[in-house]
Amino acid sequence: MRRFLSSSSPRSFDANDKDDATKTARKQRRECWSCFEKSDDDDESVVAAYFCRKCDKITHPDAIKRRSHYALLNVPERFSIDSKAMELSMKNLQKMLHPDKFSSGGASSSSSASGGGGGDDDDGDKEREYSEEISARVNEAYGKLRDPLSRAKYLFGLKSGAAYDAEEKEGEETREEVPPELLFLVMEVREAIEDADGDAEELMKLKGENEERMEEAKRRVGEAFDEDAVFDEDKARKAIVELTYFERIRKELIERL
Repeated sequence: MRRFLSSSSPRSFDANDKDDATKTARKQRRECWSCFEKSDDDDESVVAAYFCRKCDKITHPDAIKRRSHYALLNVPERFSIDSKAMELSMKNLQKMLHPDKFSSGGASSSSSASGGGGGDDDDGDKEREYSEEISARVNEAYGKLRDPLSRAKYLFGLKSGAAYDAEEKEGEETREEVPPELLFLVMEVREAIEDADGDAEELMKLKGENEERMEEAKRRVGEAFDEDAVFDEDKARKAIVELTYFERIRKELIERL
C-alpha cells in the first residue's frame, strides 16, 4: 500500500457550472478507469485525488482537471503560504506519482502484487502514462505558486473568476490601472539606476530599497486576499500592480549587478 499525505486538503476549485450535461461528465470522471468504482464527489482528500480507494490505481488525469493548484499541492488557498511545507508536499507527491513506480510489472503498482498477466501489463502502461501527466500538473502548480507575483495573479483569478493576465498586454498593465504616484516612483528609481552607471555599491543600495518596497507590496497583497472578510477586487488588483512594477525593477537591478 502506498503512503499518502495527510487527508486534509483545501476545497477544490470548480468553475460556476450550471449545465447538467457538464455535471454528469464531472461525475463520470470521478469513476475509476480500472475497477469502475465511483468516488464520493464530496471526498476531496489527497488519496481520493490521486488514487482509487478500492483498487489503488492512479486516477485518470481528467479527474483532477478542475482542481486548483492549491488543491493539487494540498496547501491552503491563501496568498501567504508556508513555502517549505508546499515544497515538501510537492516532493512527497512527486515520489508518490513517479512514473517508474507504474511501469509494467513495477513493484509499486497494485496490479503487480496479484501476479496478473497481460492485462496487468496494460494497466501498468496506463498508470505510467497517467502519472507522467499528473506529475507535470503538480510541477506546473508548484511553479506557479512558489513565485509571489504569479501566485497573486493566479489567486486573483480564483477569487474573481477572471484571470488577472487578461488585463495585460505584452506584460504591461493598462495606464488607467496604475496610480500616478506609483508611476512617478518607478520613474525616479529607474533614473537612479541609470545614474548609478554600473556602480555596484549604489546598485546594491537601490536593490535593498526595492526589496523593502516589495515586502510592503506583498503585505498589502496578503491583506487583500487573506485578511479582508469580503474579497475586494480593486484593492487586490492595485496591490498586484505595485508588486508587478517592483518585481520588474528587481529583475532590472539584478541584470545590472
